[in-house]
Amino acid sequence: IYTLSLHDALPIFAIMIYAVVALSNSALAANSAELTTSNLNGGGAAFDNLKASWGKALSIGGLDTNVNVKYDYAASKDSLQEVSFSGDVSDVGYEVTRSFDSGDVTVKLTAAIDGTTLSAEKDGDEIEVSASRTVKVSDRKVDVEPSWLVSAKKARVKLMSALGDDSVSATVDYDTNSGESAVEVGYSTDLSDSRSLSATLTPASKDLEVELVDSGFESGATWTATATANLEDAAAAKVTLKRSWAW
Repeated sequence: IYTLSLHDALPIFAIMIYAVVALSNSALAANSAELTTSNLNGGGAAFDNLKASWGKALSIGGLDTNVNVKYDYAASKDSLQEVSFSGDVSDVGYEVTRSFDSGDVTVKLTAAIDGTTLSAEKDGDEIEVSASRTVKVSDRKVDVEPSWLVSAKKARVKLMSALGDDSVSATVDYDTNSGESAVEVGYSTDLSDSRSLSATLTPASKDLEVELVDSGFESGATWTATATANLEDAAAAKVTLKRSWAW
């Protein structure tokens, strides 16, 4: 199914070996990888992308931190994609990410106060502040997360609620500059202990995405089939397949 030349494969294996050696001084925290095919509707599946992640738990100067290294073949096949450090200091969570592709540094801080989680994230020149909390509406619990993009002057509200074994969600974006708004709705359900189905619809553009995740098809791996389509252009439908595994 997957086609990859030796010339293209060498940089991948070299970077994998480098990352493993660079992080070999402490116990592994989390390692994962995923391999994605190209559009299955396009006349046969072939290698499309490879992503990998290595994690370590370290102690630096008495401060416990988690180091995570990511590789993305499509973004930058000859170098690592990013390195991040995350942890907690005095009940404040932090995550600092350095992108080797763009050179940007992203900083995110989180803190929980009286059942509300407050977050602030700086990515380049943009700062996003948000708050998330579970509220009770009638007899139903709803997860609410409003956020504000300072530079762009955009507001976003995310809502999610469980309906038995299913869940529904909605995301509303509002641009205060133009007065335009965008809505996205979602639905997810568990088909079995190892299979789940989710769907996301953007009403304005009529774009639909359906995702089937199966962790029982193959031991030690998770397979994800994703179908994307436009409700007004069925010919543009696309199906991709992804295999993810941890070690």
